[in-house]
Amino acid sequence: MPAPATLEFLLVSTDYKTLSGVNGGLKQCGAVLDFVPTKDSALQFIGRRRIDGIFVDLVVNGALDLILSVREGSSNRHAVIFACVGSAAEAAPALGAGANFAVHKPVTAESVRAHVAAARNIMVRERRRYFRHAVSLPVSLTVRGAEHRATITNISEGGMAVRVTRPLEAGSILSVIDFAFELASGPAISGRGQITWANTAGLLGVTFHFLRGKGQDDLLTWFNERQRILPSLLADNEPS
Repeated sequence: MPAPATLEFLLVSTDYKTLSGVNGGLKQCGAVLDFVPTKDSALQFIGRRRIDGIFVDLVVNGALDLILSVREGSSNRHAVIFACVGSAAEAAPALGAGANFAVHKPVTAESVRAHVAAARNIMVRERRRYFRHAVSLPVSLTVRGAEHRATITNISEGGMAVRVTRPLEAGSILSVIDFAFELASGPAISGRGQITWANTAGLLGVTFHFLRGKGQDDLLTWFNERQRILPSLLADNEPS
């Protein structure tokens, strides 16, 4: 199914006027906003939730370190970052740390709406890359020279979650692996990736490093076809 259109944002600030301006602008955009006041609470939030954009008020203690941490982290590192700056002198360090945009104070609903409009295509493209399609597909994994049979439970343009039938060797997290599977009514896909997480229920996450041959194009074609067909199938099955 297509990725939801509603974009999700986080604001890191202790200033009421900034909160009011960001909240007002995002409401006009039909977006969702969460709010935290500190660098540490922001890092905790970012570590457990996927978000599309982050507004960081430069008056927050450790604001530049927060921007750097997001860019160097494994979670939300591609989120669009809007630095709320009080002067032109603050803009350059924020952009150098990894912010995409500098929003000058006083932050107004109109300026927020304009900046979000400018970044919308970036955020929608990144959301699509990570949107998970639920599937049930056999996959072969080669982990440290050992072959494992598993089942893909969901897949995106950037990776997949799989369920293994037997436990992996201890220390397999972050291992580089090879994989191969066939899409339903589609072509064979193979490539290389990395195990990024695992749990005690036998599920693990794989981030794609690359897909061999025409694999990337074939996967994108399959996603597009799935997004075109599924909404119409669901509509056909709705009770009249």
